[in-house]
Amino acid sequence: PKDFKNEFEIIQKNAINSWRVLSNDIEIIIMGNSIGSKDMAESIQAVYIKNVPSSENDVPTVSGLFKIAERNARHKLLCYINADIILPKNFLDTIGVLKNVRKNFLAVGHRWDLDVKEEIDFYNPHKENHFWNYAKTASMKHAPTGIDYFIFNKNTFRKIPDLVIGRFGWDNWLLWYARRNFMALIDLSLSVFAIHQNHTYVFKGFKSSSAVELSKDGLLNKKIIKDRALNLLDTNYVFKNGTVKKKSSKVFINRNLGKLPIIFP
Repeated sequence: PKDFKNEFEIIQKNAINSWRVLSNDIEIIIMGNSIGSKDMAESIQAVYIKNVPSSENDVPTVSGLFKIAERNARHKLLCYINADIILPKNFLDTIGVLKNVRKNFLAVGHRWDLDVKEEIDFYNPHKENHFWNYAKTASMKHAPTGIDYFIFNKNTFRKIPDLVIGRFGWDNWLLWYARRNFMALIDLSLSVFAIHQNHTYVFKGFKSSSAVELSKDGLLNKKIIKDRALNLLDTNYVFKNGTVKKKSSKVFINRNLGKLPIIFP
């Protein structure tokens, strides 16, 4: 997470509490030395890991986070999720199906953007239902380029370059990696109504999203990724009505043909 300050304190508490409400049995791992992370972990009985591999600007790397998670997680199935994402109550139903997918896979999905200005008591069923009713009417589906959660089995990602978390493009590279390595890239958007809480980019000295993109870490990501980036339209499987199905529409086939030179140059 970012430091638990100002808007990010509200946003991150909402997100993380929504995860814990899903079940007391799921293992949540919070990583990094940001202010307030340890206290948040203790409040929801999560595992807390302070030290993670980072860039020279003290921003965690994707490879470092994933390696630490795999080393410490007690379950085979993992989910990386950004700390501003609120998960719906049916999320574990989807996980139950994915646990039985035999093919190597990466499951991802759209997010829906929503203005949230106050803390939500997800432990109160009435207030939780009120929030979800509000989200259904007020949220807006984000473009397919933004991916905020990734579900996969241990040992799925064996070689991740030193991409930096929280800087643009690393999520799109992971989708490219999945297709490049013949995984089932599954779109969960029809089942998982994941809420992204809108926020500014005022943190760690930044003032705007363009400043983050043009930062040293942002430019490093861009240099590593080059054109090796895909989005949710490039998923080749879809989760629908409780089952995982291969995409076969003419729209997908035509798009896929255009992307093959990027996946297999």
